[in-house]
Amino acid sequence: MMKILFAASEIYPLIKTGGLADVAGALPLALRKKGCDVRLIMPAYNGILDKVAPIHNTINLGNPFGVGDLLLLESHLPENDTPIWLVQCQALFERDGGPYVDNHGLDYADNHLRFAAFSWAVAHIISNSTVINWQADIAHLNDWQTGLAAAYLHSWGNQDSAVVTTVHNLRYNGSFAQEKFYDLQLPHHMFNMHGLEFYGQFSALKAGLVYADAITTVSPTYASEILTPHYGDGLDGVLTAMQGKLTGILNGVDYDQWSPEKDALLAINYDKNSLHLKQDNKRLLLEECGLDTHLDQPVLGIVSRLTEQKGLDLVLEVMPNMLEQGCKLVLLGSGDKQLEAGFLELQKRYPQQVSVRIGYMEDYSHRLQAGVDALLIPSRFEPCGLTQLYALKYGTLPVVRRTGGLADTVFEGGDKANGFVFEEASAHALYEALQRTVEAFRDTEKWQQLQTNAMSYDYSWQAVTDQWLGLYQSLLNNR
Repeated sequence: MMKILFAASEIYPLIKTGGLADVAGALPLALRKKGCDVRLIMPAYNGILDKVAPIHNTINLGNPFGVGDLLLLESHLPENDTPIWLVQCQALFERDGGPYVDNHGLDYADNHLRFAAFSWAVAHIISNSTVINWQADIAHLNDWQTGLAAAYLHSWGNQDSAVVTTVHNLRYNGSFAQEKFYDLQLPHHMFNMHGLEFYGQFSALKAGLVYADAITTVSPTYASEILTPHYGDGLDGVLTAMQGKLTGILNGVDYDQWSPEKDALLAINYDKNSLHLKQDNKRLLLEECGLDTHLDQPVLGIVSRLTEQKGLDLVLEVMPNMLEQGCKLVLLGSGDKQLEAGFLELQKRYPQQVSVRIGYMEDYSHRLQAGVDALLIPSRFEPCGLTQLYALKYGTLPVVRRTGGLADTVFEGGDKANGFVFEEASAHALYEALQRTVEAFRDTEKWQQLQTNAMSYDYSWQAVTDQWLGLYQSLLNNR
């Protein structure tokens, strides 16, 4: 039985700020269903202990960073028996803000130390299996918050576990000032261009890339895009040099959580054979939002972080024109304050057609997916994207820019058609795609065929798990 330690800084349903949490909550379960012994590890943030099963073992790992003892708390996830270790250190993790930023949205000044301590704990239990009486065959690291674990394992001469680093978004590379490197308890010689050094700083994500046995990204197209300067965010040279160990494996969806026929968060369930019931969800959503409830106009949806990456400034440019044509817009998200203000102003100008909720509400996001006709994802880059995968299953047609995982999952024209796609990251290209969307919406038969196509795609974790097992096994065969 393959033993896998899955390390992540957020795991749904314990804590979530983005797609990483969904992946960390679902992929390990899919692997366990295939017979793997998968265990999770994450920091014990404020309130996390209230969300897991009772702690049944506590191990003191010591105080390697001089900020307090690192305690390893053993438990399992609340809704299943997946084992999880929580790394507890009151000074580092028990704070009132989010996992990475304070209540003002600012990065914690000691994030380098917080996630160095977490990464050290991950590496420590891998290289000292007697501590937990369990030896991982695979250490699966995720994003920069766990990248330093690869550096610790390398510096300690790890021979026990193959290391996989998954990049969910290369832009967040965990880079910090050089003087903070000396807080990490790593050998000074690792601060060099072939190690952690990154344009005069150090990068925790680069550590995860350089010292991994395999690197994965969350879609095949993104894996090729990040080898170019445009998408590589300064790491394209490093990645090109390590291209032989880079793979793109598309994220999956947990259809137990995200499918309209069984979604417990919907008032009315439906499937591709009862699409008329989606109209009832549309009406209920419009009523909930206080919008005009006429169903003969397309309702466009957005569920997103409000950032430049997501191309939402382009939406603000074209939306007044689309609203004048009768469309409606329902948005859920938060992020850039200028974008937040822009969408709130749009709501003020078109109160019968626009609903904006700033923040994130899991239950509302399900109702939104079920109730809108099309979902806008005009991203400048998109490593994988999960919202378009959810949308497809809900018969909500995605309108996307052809990039990253969007290019791998949404298609316009031909037998595979399941949405609307544009090439250039411009307001004009988005507007033209929206015009094609509205035109298709007016043709009820064509629209329903596109919905049926969309709902027929299988992007479940079960469909991609064999790719992960193949990668893991190839690493073990080469050890």
